[in-house]
Amino acid sequence: MTYILGLDISTSVIGMAVMDLDKNLIHYRNLKMSSKQDLEIRCWQFKQELLNVFEDYAFDDVYVEQPAMMFGGGKTTAQTMSKLQRFNGMCCYAVYTQTFLVPHLVHANSARKKMNISIPRNVKKKKHFIIQEVQKKYPSFTYDITRHGNPKPGTDDIADAIVIAHYGVSVYKEGLNAVGEGKTSK
Repeated sequence: MTYILGLDISTSVIGMAVMDLDKNLIHYRNLKMSSKQDLEIRCWQFKQELLNVFEDYAFDDVYVEQPAMMFGGGKTTAQTMSKLQRFNGMCCYAVYTQTFLVPHLVHANSARKKMNISIPRNVKKKKHFIIQEVQKKYPSFTYDITRHGNPKPGTDDIADAIVIAHYGVSVYKEGLNAVGEGKTSK
């Protein structure tokens, strides 16, 4: 069976989603890491988690949300962006060493567009909105709520990974059809 792995990589939480070519959500989770640990240790933890996932699934492609390329309105510093870029590269290399697949970097907006997610300008809680849209598309995606009624931390990372995996399946299938596979002749 063909599986696509979608990843949302940040320095503290990595969201993972596995999808088959019928866009069935097969597996999802997040890996939480301590910000007190060096990036190399966190990458090693991620690689160990990959080994567990790769025992269960053979992937045909891996898609990763592209790290931030521009400053985010006072929230993001150059140091933060540099650290995220570095860690993303380390994790992509870890994927390559385990699968010999070069991960495809995907801009979040491109991935959301493939899933028909458009965030209205008046939405203040964008992460919550995306989580809700993902759950509409994938009802099997469940998550816990805090006592304040918010999704537990890390839920948004899983939702983003699902969006990336959905994008990956869509693009993978388009590639198959472009070379004539999966088409029926008249």
